[in-house]
Amino acid sequence: MTNRLHYQIALTLVPQIGAVTAKTLVSYCGSAEAVFLASKRELLKVPGIGPGIVESIGLSAALHQAEKELYFLEQYGVEALFYTDERFPVRLRQNTDCPAILYFKGSAVDLLNARRIVSVVGTRQPTEYGKAICEELAEGLLPYDVLIVSGLAYGIDITAHRKASALGIPNIAVLGHGLGKVYPSQHRSTALKLIENGGLLTEYTHDTAPDREHFPMRNRIIAGMCDALLVVETATSGGSMISAELAGQYERDIFAVPGRLRDPKSAGCNMLIKTNRAKLCENAADIAVALGWNQAGRQHTVQTQLFLDLNPAETALLDLIRQRPQIPIDELTYAAQLSPGELASLLLGLEFKGLLRTLPGKRYILV
Repeated sequence: MTNRLHYQIALTLVPQIGAVTAKTLVSYCGSAEAVFLASKRELLKVPGIGPGIVESIGLSAALHQAEKELYFLEQYGVEALFYTDERFPVRLRQNTDCPAILYFKGSAVDLLNARRIVSVVGTRQPTEYGKAICEELAEGLLPYDVLIVSGLAYGIDITAHRKASALGIPNIAVLGHGLGKVYPSQHRSTALKLIENGGLLTEYTHDTAPDREHFPMRNRIIAGMCDALLVVETATSGGSMISAELAGQYERDIFAVPGRLRDPKSAGCNMLIKTNRAKLCENAADIAVALGWNQAGRQHTVQTQLFLDLNPAETALLDLIRQRPQIPIDELTYAAQLSPGELASLLLGLEFKGLLRTLPGKRYILV
């Protein structure tokens, strides 16, 4: 495992190789290790791979750097998840631009595939109204057994993290730098609490600085690993609007808190609602109703009876979907070992019974 991980980390450190190129190489060669063992002639046959990249792969610098990263992971209990790892966030993996590798330090890596995930974004300079609404929404999400994701930045991000931690709601911060530091440093105490009941997540190696260009990149993780993106307060441009644009591309549900007319810090939210790119959100129930969530622990006599009426094929299919939240239809077809017709019939029956919900892009989630 360590040897395989060594090559996986090294591949992401080769100059000129980004996430998409790394995944292309693995797809053609079979594994990260095979990429490094392939001949120059074999590598040049891979679409988009030129002599410059081939020469970089042949150098030993990336492998040496990966050794240092492995040492850091072992010393500080950090998990490294290559995109082929079954623990990699399944929602995120559905996106072609997802990172090739993620680094996670936290209480349980299984949280990355929590059944229900809400990402919260907003301005770094919120109004008192914005902070109060953010806290109110976090508290409202408590009964729904969710994971909250944000970016540990000033403003709405840190408000969401602190309130979630105070309520005992698992929450994860996606960072625009490596795990060797916390940025901003004023949020270190909050970051430590997250590790106890959630975690810190990044695509960057431990010594990567919080450079400006990293933060728009991390927004695709915040937008891509959730069921719903909640925009609390934002202007018409900036990181939150980038996150909303990405969430729309990934076919995620987007919610925005309305604000006062002509208030620049609510102008982005109001525009998202006005242009039908986001649903208006006044409370957590708006999110739960739109996504078909039932409160955790609530008993439904009818639904319980329906479970008793399931046939073996339906039960097996529900078990598959329970293990893989929002599983895409092609993966589900392969995992279930059913014909497309048989699978479609079973899925339709489970939807009629109120046990399953279809999301955009033919993804499925338990109700």
